[in-house]
Amino acid sequence: MKKFLLVLFLSALLPFVANAQVDREVKKSVKVYFRQGSVAIDENYMDNKTTLRNFAEEVKTYYGDSTALFRQIHIVSSVSPEGGVKVNERIAKLRAEAITNWISREIGADVDYEVEAMGIDWALLVDLIQQRGDEVPYHNEVIDLLVNDGEELSIGSIREDNRYNNLIKLRNGVPYRWILKNLFPELRYAIARCEFWWEVYPELLVSSDPQCFSADGGAGAVPFTKTVADDQETPAVTSPVDWVTPVAAPAGANEILFNVAPNNVTEPRSTTLAVTYNDKVYNIPVEQEGVKPSMMLDDNDKTYGSQGGSDTIPYTKNVEDGVVPEARCADDWIESLTVTEDGVSYTVAENPNDEPRETTIVVECYDEEHEVVVSQEAAPECKHPFYMSIKTNMLYDVLAVPNIGAEFYLGKNFSIAGNWHYSWWKSDPKTWYWRTYGGDVSLRYWLGKESRIKPLTGHHIGVYGQMITYDFELAEKGVLADKWSWAAGVEYGYSLPIARRLNLDFTLGFGYHWGLFDEYLPVDGHYVWQATKRRRYLGPTKLEVSLVWLIGCGNYNKDKGGRK
Repeated sequence: MKKFLLVLFLSALLPFVANAQVDREVKKSVKVYFRQGSVAIDENYMDNKTTLRNFAEEVKTYYGDSTALFRQIHIVSSVSPEGGVKVNERIAKLRAEAITNWISREIGADVDYEVEAMGIDWALLVDLIQQRGDEVPYHNEVIDLLVNDGEELSIGSIREDNRYNNLIKLRNGVPYRWILKNLFPELRYAIARCEFWWEVYPELLVSSDPQCFSADGGAGAVPFTKTVADDQETPAVTSPVDWVTPVAAPAGANEILFNVAPNNVTEPRSTTLAVTYNDKVYNIPVEQEGVKPSMMLDDNDKTYGSQGGSDTIPYTKNVEDGVVPEARCADDWIESLTVTEDGVSYTVAENPNDEPRETTIVVECYDEEHEVVVSQEAAPECKHPFYMSIKTNMLYDVLAVPNIGAEFYLGKNFSIAGNWHYSWWKSDPKTWYWRTYGGDVSLRYWLGKESRIKPLTGHHIGVYGQMITYDFELAEKGVLADKWSWAAGVEYGYSLPIARRLNLDFTLGFGYHWGLFDEYLPVDGHYVWQATKRRRYLGPTKLEVSLVWLIGCGNYNKDKGGRK
């Protein structure tokens, strides 16, 4: 009773409490069924146990809320009509008390109650008969009797009612006995309804979920609702960081507005906006992703002339993390491909092809690939071809006889070649000499398909003439030809391409060699003549394994790095 009086006092005081109003009201009810003639709550009867437990939990929750005010319990009680008037009145009252005591015991406090109505729920009985339909014997006659005979369908009084007496007599009591067994238990109930209400002060209903943004940032808007709609106070918003900037909202706005600056680092960041309203602070988390590292090339595709060149492809990254990209190219005419923190440097080799060419430089960073297409013009057409070679006989080189040769293409598969060698070695104290010089000239004719495709390549035949002088002495015996010795003959050879401007030339000459030479002995520092002889020799007089360097406009091997 004290709690009920307190509620009345607070109700009278409410109009004078600043910024307070009755804003919310909750009603919770429970319906309990009783056995015939019983006034005790049986949790094992019908669905009482589940219904009562659920009701008790809800009432406890609201009753324990310090902001909620509990009014009272309203009881609506119904009985089945087969009992007497006084018995039914007593049963209805005791059932109301039973459910009230049960609620007081469950919530742990005394409660007041008010009985709104007690009687026979004729309307419920009619509904039950209609629901069961043909299961009810003579159900149409029963409904007609209950609806048209007697008083209005409601929870009627417990006094004697003609409907009940007529129902007993109808069809010799057949429908009554069925209804007594199957439907009257539904009429033996008590309904309890608890009412709670709250005093509400102005507050904000605003989401506390994080506001998430990408690294690009953007504008944020968090809607809110005031618990007191006509409150004129505007929420104040503050940010502890400079990358989130609150925006002043216009009067009457219902959103928290703010801007989030772009994030220029890879680490994500977060903060909390403080929203102050009526001296209460509400926190709105703000989260932003880190920027995804990326790289962008600052140059477009490149074009070069046939002579090539060097360049650098600059690049920029949106973060400074020291990561150096990787660069690659499938074609080897892109040379010196290196990467620094400033760019990708490379060199384009000269294009010897008579067709333009194209390739792609791939720059990879952060699992992303960027491409730069490099195009190069074809080599200019050689309008006046010139075929010449410079060579050295590697067999002479092995014998420590330096030599050099040259060959000129005369046209129509003819060429002229000349070689010269010179060595003048002396060694003491065991004197020996290794001295020779001389040369040869040959006229060649080139044979076969290869020579027609490119001069100075493939098979060749020719005639040659030689002149030579020499002095060879190996400590014990010497041979001296201080006048020219001569040779002439025919030759055959093959010039094999090995690189773009390099050949290997194999040549064998067969001819006649003649001339005078002296034989001598080295004695006490003097050279003692022994004999003068004449050399007459028929056989191989020329053997070359020469490394040939091709020079001149158009003078290169196509299949060895030359034009394709």
